[in-house]
Order: sequence, then structure tokens, then C-alpha cells
Amino acid sequence: MEQRPVTFTRFKETDRAELAALYEQVMRETFYWFDEARLNEVSFDDDTESEFIVVARVGEKLAGFASVWLPDNFIHHLYIDSAFQGMGIGKALLGNVVKRLQGNATLKCLVLNSRAVQFYKKNGWKQISMGDSDDGEYILFAYNP
Repeated sequence: MEQRPVTFTRFKETDRAELAALYEQVMRETFYWFDEARLNEVSFDDDTESEFIVVARVGEKLAGFASVWLPDNFIHHLYIDSAFQGMGIGKALLGNVVKRLQGNATLKCLVLNSRAVQFYKKNGWKQISMGDSDDGEYILFAYNP
């Protein structure tokens, strides 16, 4: 089956419900160590409020999104639907966002999310510090080409 090209667009209000559903789905699949009470607190609207959002689609299908807190060039969320993982879409989405940020960005990744930690390292992100949050220990990554 031929893979269709990935398109990147800015968030539109008509994307909201679909993105919210993907956000919850990926949170539940990825953060297996969160208890049900924590997962029930997940809110796309609250967690991305005032952020710049880039949406990735393959054809008409939602593949993922990234949200950025622009004042700090901080990538707050990057989620790819499990059906589209391993196809280079996350790398392309990350590249699209970094280009929009003119090459300088930071993000935090929970240590227990080992697959994502390896993804960021493989894609040129450098660990600059570590810290603790309510959700666990995290790595602060920076990207400076």
C-alpha cells in the first residue's frame, strides 16, 4: 500500500474534538503508569490552552499533533496515533515545528516514557537537565542545530 504524504496545518476549531480524542487515547496508551484518577484529569483544552498547535494528517486521517508554548519555544505535547507510529510522521512533525521555531526549542520527556526518550535522542535533541514533576522524573531536552 502506498503511503500518502503527510500534511501539516495550523489548528482549526473544527479539529478540536478529533484532537481531544487522540490526546486521551495516546495518553492512555503511553502513560501506562498513570492511575485512573490521573488519566481522568486529562483535558486537551486545558493542557493546550493558549498554545500554538500543528496538526499532522495522512490524507484525511488525523495522524498526530504538536502543541507549543511560543513565549519559551517549548514543545509541550507531541502525540502520534499508534496506527501511524514508526512511519516517520513524528520526526516530520517535530521537524516542522522546530523549523517554525527557527531551530531552537526545548521539551520535557518523562523518563518512564523510554520510547520517546530514545526518539528525541535519535533525532538530535540533547539532554540539558533532569527534574521531578507530579507525573515523575523528566529529562529537559534542547534542540539547537
